Amino acid sequence: MTTADENMRKLGNMIKVNRRITVDGVAEELGFGYERAHKIINDILGYRKVSGRCVPPHLTPTHMKKRMAISLEHFGHYQEDRNDFCFGL
Repeated sequence: MTTADENMRKLGNMIKVNRRITVDGVAEELGFGYERAHKIINDILGYRKVSGRCVPPHLTPTHMKKRMAISLEHFGHYQEDRNDFCFGL
């Protein structure tokens, strides 16, 4: 494994442990410049900032199926009784 691969693995692990870590924090921790850390996070690993958190680029197929199942379950409850459903939220 090359040093670059090792650095990307470390950076990815840092984000998984602390999704609120900043690009400056990553750069300082790994000894990178801001621009290099930002490029790895956004362009190579595919993370984006959403509401102050780094999020993965997409859901896995398993997560998508689970999300759809939960949505359909909620929709079924809504169709059964619209008034009670809204009060239960």
